[in-house]
Amino acid sequence: MNTEMLEEAIYYSNPLENELVKNAAIEGMLDYLAVSYQTKSEKEITILKQIILDEGGNGKSYLIGSNIQATRAQAALFNGFQAHLLDYDDVHSDVRGHPSAVILSALLAVGEPEMPGNRFLAAYVIGVEIMARFGEAMNPYHYTKGWHNTATLGVIAAAGAIAYLREYPPRLIAETMSLAATQSAGLRLQFGTVVKPLHVGIAAKNAVDSADWIRAGLHSNPDFLNGKNGFFEVYADNGVPDLTVNWGKTWRIVTPGLWFKQYPFCSAAAHGVEAAVFLQKKYDLSDEDIQSVSVCFPPNGDSALIHRNPATGEEGRFSIEYIVWLALSGKPLTFSSFESKPIPSTWRKSFQKVTREIDVTTKPSKTALPVGRFTIVNVTTTSGDVLSKRTDTPKGSPGNPLTKSQLKEKLLQAVGDDVKTEKIIASVHALTHTELGVFQEATTEAE
Repeated sequence: MNTEMLEEAIYYSNPLENELVKNAAIEGMLDYLAVSYQTKSEKEITILKQIILDEGGNGKSYLIGSNIQATRAQAALFNGFQAHLLDYDDVHSDVRGHPSAVILSALLAVGEPEMPGNRFLAAYVIGVEIMARFGEAMNPYHYTKGWHNTATLGVIAAAGAIAYLREYPPRLIAETMSLAATQSAGLRLQFGTVVKPLHVGIAAKNAVDSADWIRAGLHSNPDFLNGKNGFFEVYADNGVPDLTVNWGKTWRIVTPGLWFKQYPFCSAAAHGVEAAVFLQKKYDLSDEDIQSVSVCFPPNGDSALIHRNPATGEEGRFSIEYIVWLALSGKPLTFSSFESKPIPSTWRKSFQKVTREIDVTTKPSKTALPVGRFTIVNVTTTSGDVLSKRTDTPKGSPGNPLTKSQLKEKLLQAVGDDVKTEKIIASVHALTHTELGVFQEATTEAE
């Protein structure tokens, strides 16, 4: 029954009746484009692009930022990989992962010029809703067990979003999501390698393939949530929840909302880096001033930060030791500090001063996001002073959002041209009242 309730809820949804939902979807798309364009000079993009060109095929979908046509599956793979490559893309606290990178990459791969733009935006909203509801129901077990939620839950959400976009009947919505669910995969042990963003591309591709195969006439067992060997029995530990409670009364893209990043590293470090930046600016700290640093988390608050002694900047994206030391010592928190090249040996020696602790006594703030999360940075200086700063809602999180001008600046930084940036912004806003082709044409011209 749970699967039937979910397929019906998706089919009859109309989220764009709410103006806040429209605005949130537009902001999510603009941030997605910003993080995608930002990767254009990365060597991994060149490698994957060449693989796609060598493979060839009947190209009708665009690789974002490249003005190259590829098959739907290739475009979904490339665009998903690209959007998550720098770990600069949005996060959702219910998901404990990155919804837009996988959902929008899949939707854009299958988008036809004549499709209504508002239907496209609605499909994106529904994808986020599906992914967030799965995440809320399955976490923390699913994540702490070692699964990469962006991939495992994203493939199902993206498949449901495509099925809604194409107006599949309820049963085929369930079959599409079921076929995607049987391809659900991705291990967190890959964090700090290029395989992590590849998970996202693979998930988007598998969602596209699932929707295409079902449309072509293949069939899967639609009842993938319930009973023995169902998705929740295999991937979770709390039984099968009702994923449709209060469906449509609020939308997760608005409440609690998407989290847009300031920095290209794991959002689990956002609280700590904000505290560290505050201390560095207030006390004008340098590496020479720091004797030791303790970073305190609530239980499982550092689960995503799997590297304690990173060897490369890419691994450093998932190391609170490296990130906090960069901030406290006044080093740049820019893309150059998180490249795949080795971290200088002098830096690696210095960030050994940073250790982490699990704090079971401090009470989380009622306004904290994610719920129950906080980070406390304690610095002992070489002169014996102890400096401390706690963060509960870092900048960019829904409780402390980036401003519209900051979001625009993020896109401008990636695109590098005012006129092109304005054209992209206008085309995304136009989706509420035009066909998808207007957006496709504008973004292609902006390459």
